[in-house]
Formats: sequence, C-alpha cells, structure tokens
Amino acid sequence: MKYQRAKSSFFRTKDAHLAVQAKAILHGLEDETIFPSPSPTLPELKTAIVDYEDKLHKALSGSLLQREAKRESKKRLAILLQQLAFYVNRIADGDLTILYRSGFPVFTGRKKGLNPDTPGLPVLKDSILSGEAVLSFQPVGRDMIYEYNVADHIDSGTKEPAWGEMRYTTRSFKNIIKGYSTGQCIWVRVRARNKHGASDWTESVKWMVR
Repeated sequence: MKYQRAKSSFFRTKDAHLAVQAKAILHGLEDETIFPSPSPTLPELKTAIVDYEDKLHKALSGSLLQREAKRESKKRLAILLQQLAFYVNRIADGDLTILYRSGFPVFTGRKKGLNPDTPGLPVLKDSILSGEAVLSFQPVGRDMIYEYNVADHIDSGTKEPAWGEMRYTTRSFKNIIKGYSTGQCIWVRVRARNKHGASDWTESVKWMVR
C-alpha cells in the first residue's frame, strides 16, 4: 500500500466532526470523471449521513435508547467511509491530487514512530468444517503483525463482548477460528501492530458458527 493514502478509520472521530468530514467526502466523490463508480454508492453515503445527523441531534438531550441509536448510526457511517477510503486508495494509487480531490483526510507519508492504520472491518465466512469460521480483513501494509480477539459471550457488567486471549497472524486472509459449537455466536475484532505500536481496534463483528 502506498504511504500517501486516504484515511480509513473514522470510528473514533468526534461526533460533530464526523458529519462534517462525511459531507466533504460526499462532495469530493461526486466528480465522476475521477471516481466513476464509488463503492459503496453515494446515495448510500448520503442516506447514512442524513440518518446520523438526525440521530445525533436527538441524542444530544435524549434518552439512553436514543444515544445508543446514535452510536449504531455512527458505526454504520464509519464503516461506509472506511469502505470508500479503500476504493479511493485503489483509484488514486498514491496520487496526491486525486487523494485531495476525494475529500478524505490524507496521510502524506510515514513518520518515524507512527503506529499502523486500523485494518478493514473483519469478514467472517463458513469454514469447510463445522464449528469453525474463516477470518479475513483488509490489510494495512507489508511486514505487519495482526492481533485479533474472539469472544463467545457478552459480559453482563460491561454489556460488551468478553474478549478472550490475544491471537496473532501475519496474513489478512484465511485465518481459521475453531473450537466452537454449531449455532454458537462469536464476536471478533482485529488490530495491526508494528515496531512502533498498535492501531485502534476495528469494530467488533458478530457471527454464528455453523
């Protein structure tokens, strides 16, 4: 991956700032001569922005339920932006002019001591064997170690997945997760690590083992 690239992680962006950035990206990607077929589509992005702004406004003085709805809407928007960043990086191939035209924040080079970017959202698929799943995700560079956690239940206190021990891999595809029962639900998250430190965790993904 080129060091000059569009930022792909928006999960920790401040609430109001995310809406502003998403609108700038929507405007930038409207140039069909440079970005002929955005994936996801711009109507999908526009719908997600409108929904997020609506949920954000209601959550400012709303109930716990409305604040949770805002968090879920923010997560959906951040995932769309992450997917669009991969599309832009593929089109731009390191070209700064194209990157800046996209509306995305741009990384222009690797700095000494920089932690890696956050990998793409985990994708889980059925394995050929029952009780197993296959984990893949978008890589963030060469010579990278990836760490991932698996949870098989939700912690009753935190209401978050109860993460198990850290697992490690050097590849972003065909990682086998095994040792579970058919019909059991698991949650998975991934982060990248280099000699300078670790990226943010991806959002967790839920999967029913078959």
